[in-house]
Amino acid sequence: MQMDLFGNVPQIVIDVHETSGKRMNSVKLLMEMLKKEDIPFTIEKIPIGDVLGMEGIAIERKTVNDLVSTLKGSKSGVPRLTKQMDALLQYENPYLLIENILAIRRDPMKGCVYIPFKSNKTKGKPFYVTMERASYIHPSALDALIESIEEKGIEIIKGFNALHSAGLLYGVLIGDEEKRETKGKRLPTIRTRKGLDSMADEQEFFIAGLPSVNVVRAKSILEKFGSPYEAITRLDDWTQISGIGPKTVAGAKKVLYMKYAAESENDLDE
Repeated sequence: MQMDLFGNVPQIVIDVHETSGKRMNSVKLLMEMLKKEDIPFTIEKIPIGDVLGMEGIAIERKTVNDLVSTLKGSKSGVPRLTKQMDALLQYENPYLLIENILAIRRDPMKGCVYIPFKSNKTKGKPFYVTMERASYIHPSALDALIESIEEKGIEIIKGFNALHSAGLLYGVLIGDEEKRETKGKRLPTIRTRKGLDSMADEQEFFIAGLPSVNVVRAKSILEKFGSPYEAITRLDDWTQISGIGPKTVAGAKKVLYMKYAAESENDLDE
């Protein structure tokens, strides 16, 4: 991570795609908060996640509408959301921010949720008129989806609107005064194939590339089996490790045994 002209090392990395467009979102508001507090950050293209912080924090930002849209399968039939969440698990502390989940109105009878996008005060009266957009996912299915993401080991951040979500992001990334002290803290690292410092890093990266396996789990797997080869050949024994169940084993087997079919790099973009 490069220093700026004043010798400051960025504590936060923000994906360039989150800064485009005219519409205000939680990441843009977060940037304003960081500037106000003189907290250094940088804007780059990030392959995984939308915001990276110290100590292996990686945050993917989505609205409810984004969440529903990414359920659509790719050419191989794997939903983009599944691929994104599995990729997020390469970080030690993965988060998913759902920016407006607390503001939705649920309608189980019609099998949808309503997402507010504009609110105006009625002239001369103490009332507000809110315009909503219907998103056709059953409220129970939405809850089950969020629960399945949490079961992977990804922490959910639930926001009301962009401003509220920006404050939650700030709390996760910066926190209190004690957390602001960067001495002894690991700065953000963009997870890519390049830049791995040692053979152990290479091995952890390889195992952490499997579905529902983050770096912490990869280390536990390697410590138990001794090498990636032993770990792969003894997949069924992974359930002996705390926190790893049959679903993780099944996901790893699917990746390792399924015939390869090339896809476009845009499948992970959202």
